Formats: sequence, structure tokens, C-alpha cells
Amino acid sequence: MDTCRAPSSRSLSSSTLRSSDQVIDSRDNISALNGQTEFVNQGLILWNQIRQQWVGRSKTTECRSSDLREPRISWTATYDSLLGTNKPFKKPIPLFEMVDFLLDIWEEEGLYD
Repeated sequence: MDTCRAPSSRSLSSSTLRSSDQVIDSRDNISALNGQTEFVNQGLILWNQIRQQWVGRSKTTECRSSDLREPRISWTATYDSLLGTNKPFKKPIPLFEMVDFLLDIWEEEGLYD
């Protein structure tokens, strides 16, 4: 299973929360200077920060070990040897590897163009 995950909102560091407080405080100060009170959506600010952690990750650096490991499906495996039985696999097979295997088989049999 792919282990590349962003931290949950429960595991956010205090620095992330402090930086959102700083953003909120600076906006409040600007509003106070103008003599207006402005609604600040703290949830949206935190959501954007968490989203940035997810989106900002580079897959090539984070998941490199999973991309470089040896394939779990043997090059000599056949459709029947893998899927012709109801026995579970010894180790989990990554989805991208299984899809690649099935596409190769289907292309050979003319089932996928």
C-alpha cells in the first residue's frame, strides 16, 4: 500500500497553528486600523494550509522508494497463475502494478486497444 500521506489535522504542528494565528492577527490589526471589523474565516485559512501541505508535496521526493523497488509481480506470471485462484497474495501488490499487468494481458489478447 502506498505510504505517501499528508499528516492528519490532528497531527498538525503547533507552528502551523501559530502561523494561522499570525495571519488572523495581522488581518485583525488592518481591520482595526480602518475602524472596521471584518469576518475572518479561520477554518478556511487552516484548510488552505493543510491543502498546501498535500498539494505542495513532490511525489518524486516523497515516494521515491516505492517507485524504485522491484516489481512484486513476476515477469513470467500469467493471468491464470495470478488470478485463477482464490488464494490471497503473499504480499500486497500495488494498484499501479496490477493495472499495468492487466493492461499488458488485455492488449496481448486484443481486449484493450
